[in-house]
Amino acid sequence: MAQVSIGQVENLEALARELTSLRDGVNAACLAQISLAEAKCTEAREEAQASALLLEEALQRNLAATQAVEEARQELDQCAQALDTAHSALSACNAQPHDDQGIPPDCSDAESDVSSAEAGLEQAQILLTQAESALESSRSDCDAMHQRVDQVGIVLSLTQSMQDSVVTNCTTQLVAIDQAVAVGTARLGAAQQALDAYLATSPTAAQFHDWLKWDPTRHAGPITPDVLRNRMNLSSQQRMLFQQYLYDRDPAYRGAVNKFRAQWTAAQGDVERNIVARQARRQLSGEFGEQIARYALAPLGEKIETQGRTFVGDDGRYTKTDLLVTDLRIPVILGRGEGMGAPKGGSMAFEVKCGKAEYLYAQMAHMVFQAEGHQQANARCTLCSRDINNLSPERQEALRQALRKAGSPLVGMLPTKNDIDQSCLEAIRQDSEETV
Repeated sequence: MAQVSIGQVENLEALARELTSLRDGVNAACLAQISLAEAKCTEAREEAQASALLLEEALQRNLAATQAVEEARQELDQCAQALDTAHSALSACNAQPHDDQGIPPDCSDAESDVSSAEAGLEQAQILLTQAESALESSRSDCDAMHQRVDQVGIVLSLTQSMQDSVVTNCTTQLVAIDQAVAVGTARLGAAQQALDAYLATSPTAAQFHDWLKWDPTRHAGPITPDVLRNRMNLSSQQRMLFQQYLYDRDPAYRGAVNKFRAQWTAAQGDVERNIVARQARRQLSGEFGEQIARYALAPLGEKIETQGRTFVGDDGRYTKTDLLVTDLRIPVILGRGEGMGAPKGGSMAFEVKCGKAEYLYAQMAHMVFQAEGHQQANARCTLCSRDINNLSPERQEALRQALRKAGSPLVGMLPTKNDIDQSCLEAIRQDSEETV
């Protein structure tokens, strides 16, 4: 059976989660857009109803104004006729002969009637003018309300179209995403089946899978140094599986490996290949060692940070803590002595150093300085490769004593530099193969 990549299966798992999250996000966004479109349609519909009511009221006022003008005109005609009648009466009165004494007839009543009729006619003209002005105003109101009803109708049509478009677009997007989720889930299911079958026939791969998925809370009692040492003691085969896993899961690590693979392929002769190998041992091995420590320790806490800065002193200097594990899920014992144990919920800080014995000794001052950034953690230590055991007893004791005094005792749990180098070189030299 062909080898199945655990990392690529996890990539599919991550993709499935991302697609599901995307679907949920798009669904929420669509619901919000549809709700907004519905609200706008409701507003436009209510405005259309209100505008129609206002138009009806304006038409009623216009009808009343028209009737008022007609009544005012009739009143004006009646006043004009009354004035004519009054004038006729006055003329008739004035035409009567004087009496025997030569006194003219008394036409004061007729003159009063003329004055009253003239006043009535003037008032009727004023009322007609006012009625006509009111009618003109009501006609303008009707025109304005007709325009408003037309404009609101256009807005209502647009909002209804927008609502239909939003619903259609959202439905289309959700269907497409659902299809992608279905395809991703199917691929993930097939890949998981292939992985399960592969793990069932490959004890080494199964052990590495268990190593990745380790649950420390199932361990009886606190995690001891022996447990941690076993966590970091990967076999050569498991280290190669871990190389493949990092290549699949970590873009930065994949980029570094690809760079060296390209250089290895382009190298002409052993001299150039030795140069590539030396650069890989310097640049890639340290990262691989840190990754071993990171994945070995990460399950112990709810969170793990890398390369966090801690300022020391007042001169702006700072240290970078390689690993900081916080919110421990179970008590952990790193070793004997003060600062070598952390309770559940506590934290641990680590400096990670991979190198041969003389290199570790030469890094003493640097590791002591780095230890200053560990002091806020409950437990702290400097993890190094097992090459520490190759130092002379005197130098080894001096190095251990310096770091113990600095508050971050030296613990040699990682594979030897040669083992780490070898797995990195094998990862660079191996041919790229497609995995399931």
